[in-house]
Amino acid sequence: MVQTRITRESAAVGVAWYRRAGIWIGIGINPASFTLGGGLATQLPLSALLFLVPLGALVLMGLVLGQGLTSRRRREPLGERAINTFGYGAGAGLLNLLIALSVIGWGGFHVGIAGFSLANIFNVPVWLGALGVAAILFILSELGINRWNWLVWLTALAALGLAFVALIAVEAHPSLDIASVKLGFYDWLWVTGSVVAYATLFSIRCGDFTWDLNADSDVVKNVLALFIPLVISLIVGAILFEATGDWNIADILAKTHLAVLGQLFLLIAVASPALSGIHSGALAIGSVAGLSKRSAVGLICAVNFILGATRFDHQLLPFLSFIGAVLPTALVVMLASAMFTEKPSRAATLTAWLVGSGAAIIFKFQGGDLVHIAVGAVVSIVVLQLMIHFPSTLEYLKGVTK
Repeated sequence: MVQTRITRESAAVGVAWYRRAGIWIGIGINPASFTLGGGLATQLPLSALLFLVPLGALVLMGLVLGQGLTSRRRREPLGERAINTFGYGAGAGLLNLLIALSVIGWGGFHVGIAGFSLANIFNVPVWLGALGVAAILFILSELGINRWNWLVWLTALAALGLAFVALIAVEAHPSLDIASVKLGFYDWLWVTGSVVAYATLFSIRCGDFTWDLNADSDVVKNVLALFIPLVISLIVGAILFEATGDWNIADILAKTHLAVLGQLFLLIAVASPALSGIHSGALAIGSVAGLSKRSAVGLICAVNFILGATRFDHQLLPFLSFIGAVLPTALVVMLASAMFTEKPSRAATLTAWLVGSGAAIIFKFQGGDLVHIAVGAVVSIVVLQLMIHFPSTLEYLKGVTK
């Protein structure tokens, strides 16, 4: 409790938006967002994505803005938001566990893609490259969020350089036959689901980077710092796929005459999303397992090394599908419970989240693709409304979240 009080007092001064903007830019443009853009291009032509990607990103921005503003106005980072929404017991614990697992999965992607590039540069085994990247991330995370903030600006610039080098290396000549574009509602829903799934984890934990900002306008500026780079990087990834037939940025670069230069940019570019993920993951693991921050960071980096050494980066799209089945419903319930004039009980929010997630998982197994994200969100809202208007159905759940 003492630590929380000290943190709140320091937050009274407030942090300027530019001290956090590098994190948001790094989430928007990095090797993972290029890879996602390529994955989208496997199903839809580039000309269609030029319209659908910005629309899907706008939906994501609405979710991120809502979570970020709520956390700032209440001066609550994710840990407190989770407790105040789902309770101290099973609800907050389950959310922190899922966030920790998701952060580790994302870290496995970053270490895999960067480890492969490092191994290529020095002509060493992939596992050794992954070990080097994991060790560097552990060292950098020890500096603390305010000290490595300068680095995330550097990684954002490196990601822009990566995009530039990659487009030149593959000699991309995008075909923009806009006149023949035919957009269907399902196409928009699929792209939106993919984009939301990509940044769902950050959407939930973005409160860790907004709760101590100066003003609401700082949150808006940081959201724009995510939106613009994200749209650009997704389109770049789609162009790269059109030119090469591959959606993994590390594998694309390895085949070009600018491989070393591009992979150097890639190595730097992963630092921002990887470090921000480790920061939130360590907080989540500490809440669940009671570990110190250093021990939690060490655990994350160790598992990331194992995943990176086995090229978990090739499993990005299935991983995003898994995240999309459980975390978006939690985010929707958190936002809805904060907006409702009649605050729902913690038992109601937990029930709504679990039922919505269950519906999303069932729909996913039925071949619902990324549409299951929308299904889970709708079901969770309906259940939450029912729980609010018929509170007697929750009597048996009163002890769950105490």
